[in-house]
Amino acid sequence: MEKPSGSIDVFNPSSFADDIHQRTLEFFDRQTERLDSHHLLPTFLQLARSYLGEGKAYRALAVSVGNYVAGGAPVGFEKTALALGVAMELYQASALVHDDLIDNSPTRRGHPSAHVAAGALHGDDAGAPVAILVGDFLLSLNHRATSQAVAECERQIAIKLHDYMAHITAEVAWGQYLDVLTERETLTNPAQLQRHITDVIALKSGHYSVMRPLVLGALIQSPPAQLITALQEAGQAWGIAFQMRDDAIGVFGDEEITGKPATADIIAGKRTVLLTLALQTANDSQSAAIRRTVGNPAATDQEIEQVREIIRETGAYDRHETLIAELVQRGNSIVGSLELDDQRKRVLLQLGQLLTHRNF
Repeated sequence: MEKPSGSIDVFNPSSFADDIHQRTLEFFDRQTERLDSHHLLPTFLQLARSYLGEGKAYRALAVSVGNYVAGGAPVGFEKTALALGVAMELYQASALVHDDLIDNSPTRRGHPSAHVAAGALHGDDAGAPVAILVGDFLLSLNHRATSQAVAECERQIAIKLHDYMAHITAEVAWGQYLDVLTERETLTNPAQLQRHITDVIALKSGHYSVMRPLVLGALIQSPPAQLITALQEAGQAWGIAFQMRDDAIGVFGDEEITGKPATADIIAGKRTVLLTLALQTANDSQSAAIRRTVGNPAATDQEIEQVREIIRETGAYDRHETLIAELVQRGNSIVGSLELDDQRKRVLLQLGQLLTHRNF
């Protein structure tokens, strides 16, 4: 991006994503040129590259927002923040490859997921092992991208940034472990399950999707501890709301927009706050219908639609929206109390709005 003249106090999410995707694909192509030639290498690289160059790039955007809020250049014009954004995109791709395998998701953004594509190429029994290797390969590129991103930073800042990125990747693995266990909990105690789910999404999505990228960007500028604390608190509130919005989209979203079957979360038996809210107020017949359908790969379209209707009839959807709104407001209030100029507050609030008010 060429920096325009004049004041910049907002950002264009679409333009930012396009720029990050281009940078990420260029980085991928440069780094993979270093690998020894082999006739199967293009196949392996295509499996990895298929997870790049698309998506909303929200985590990369949060890095640049965090940098700007802490006193750096406007969003899209700080070299280190953009480079760390590329590293975040590479890690996000790695996490998605593994996540799709864990969830047995057939598609990602309208394309076959890595284990499905690998199974079609090499046989079904090769799908899972290849997906694990593809995810690990993308994680290795995250390490390399992070090292290059901080190469020109002052030594102590570089160490802190690299360590923080490593903490992000470790924390997601730990959160994913808890998520796997949560998916195996029964639906017999929805109030307790809701508490468990909230804890997991606070750790996994609340941190990784919003809070950690924001703080990572801010650390480029070595900001005061009070700002880091505020970004942590606002980022976690928005991050939980982000995941709850994602869960609502997973049940009621438009497949043509999301690139994911709207039946997938129900068939997979995904445990969400939305589902527990419905179970807490459902009558016996409604509860039985939910338990009969959620997690049932043989569920019919009619049974899945019935679950959607129950979620609305019990008021769960409306209560879920209220909880999201409360989390968004909590984050907004924290931002409002910060001693920042209006431009930086506006950018931070724009990010929160973008993350929590979306349809894909």
